[in-house]
Amino acid sequence: MSKKVCEAINSINALFKVEKKGSEIDINYDNSLKAYCPIPNNLNNQECVHYEAIISSAFIALLALLKNVDDDEDVLEDDKVAEYAILWLCYKINQRAHKYRNLNEFYMKYIKAIEKYFVEENGAKAYNSYKDLINKKPNLMNMNIKIISKFYEGLQILCSIYNEDKEKNIDCTKCPQKASEFVEKYKELNGDPNVTKDSPYYQVWSTLSTDYNNLKNECISKGVDSNDIPTLPDIKTTERPVQHNEEFSGQGSESSSSSSSTATKLIPALSIFFAIPIFLGISYKYSLFGFDKRLHRQYLREKLKKIKKKMASYV
Repeated sequence: MSKKVCEAINSINALFKVEKKGSEIDINYDNSLKAYCPIPNNLNNQECVHYEAIISSAFIALLALLKNVDDDEDVLEDDKVAEYAILWLCYKINQRAHKYRNLNEFYMKYIKAIEKYFVEENGAKAYNSYKDLINKKPNLMNMNIKIISKFYEGLQILCSIYNEDKEKNIDCTKCPQKASEFVEKYKELNGDPNVTKDSPYYQVWSTLSTDYNNLKNECISKGVDSNDIPTLPDIKTTERPVQHNEEFSGQGSESSSSSSSTATKLIPALSIFFAIPIFLGISYKYSLFGFDKRLHRQYLREKLKKIKKKMASYV
């Protein structure tokens, strides 16, 4: 990252101003942003009539500026151009109450809808590069706006290290303090369960980590004690919950115990069921040989009562 990246962001921020006056919002913006504004139904000219339209227009202008960053220190690749611009846009969206879960929802409503207004303008080339990138990396558009806006806060800290007075230089007197602030922000994000090595945030995090390490090395080369500039911890990896074998073993044990108990109850019960026809057969046989039928029926009823009681105790 070069100083010109920070200058481009500062330049765009200076093009519009949002002030809250009571319950109303007063927004003023530079006429240069009108080149990327839509044409409202009740107007004949391009005009950004609400906050979302202004930051969408400013987003395209920022892409154009970042696309032209080319100096001895750094030539920005398209993926970095998009990453820095996305950080900025998400931060601006998140500065006001919104209902968008990810950038893609905002993009489809406010940016894609105004493509036709700036297709022939100076920002068209930069915007088309951005479109090509997001088509290849849709994960960038699906990141949570609230989470990704925190990454921009980290970028702001890095930009604050650059000296406003010296071209292409950084103010190394700020390095230790600002480095500590960046590391604290890094730790905060590293504690977020959504920001892990296998998440779509990793590429953005990797870019900012590289920027931090480059600034750190430059400060050290200019005499800052390396012990005063902390090293970034590793980005954590996702830990998925694993079910232990003993849990399955315990479940199997319970299942086995339950089956054994059921079998213990069923075996005597089945024996009783088989005993019923045997007793009935014997009673029929006895009746054929002339035993007193009335006494036999009484005997049979008593026997069946006992069998039913035993069945009830087993079931």
